[in-house]
Amino acid sequence: MWRKPYGIEHKIFVQAPAESVWRHVTEVDIASFRHPAYFSLLGIPKPLRAEITKSGVGGRRVAYFDNGRTFTQEITVWQPPMQYDITFQADPGFRAGYLLDLSDGPFQMMSGSYRMSLAETGVTVRLASQYELRGFFGWCLYLPVRVVLDLFQRYLLRGIKANAERDAAHA
Repeated sequence: MWRKPYGIEHKIFVQAPAESVWRHVTEVDIASFRHPAYFSLLGIPKPLRAEITKSGVGGRRVAYFDNGRTFTQEITVWQPPMQYDITFQADPGFRAGYLLDLSDGPFQMMSGSYRMSLAETGVTVRLASQYELRGFFGWCLYLPVRVVLDLFQRYLLRGIKANAERDAAHA
């Protein structure tokens, strides 16, 4: 079967202390983000929250979604407040785009990585995601998957920025 790995990356500058940015990257308050209507139309479940159940390398974070499903994420790099890497395992039957089973379908999220770089007035956050497309249907999904992942990464980074900057303004 045809399989091909891909990656996508975005960055954003956050005017907040590194420790605050780290907290908002690792324990994301996604419920405070406005879920774009186009995600709902595309059948992309709304993320509700992400909680670390065990910190450090080998630990776990669980991301909860409004469809009742989760992504279990194994922590592969834990270097506060500079780097946080995870792998993804979707619950069986976790669907996106109404048809795509993210646990066993032509599109698979493999891993994600956050890298923080300190600057004089804040932190630059880079989010990189690796995914795999499989089979003929996966090949056909290249462009739509790329567009949705692009939008989703920007959505996550904007939310992290807003929350960390809000906390910094109230500190």
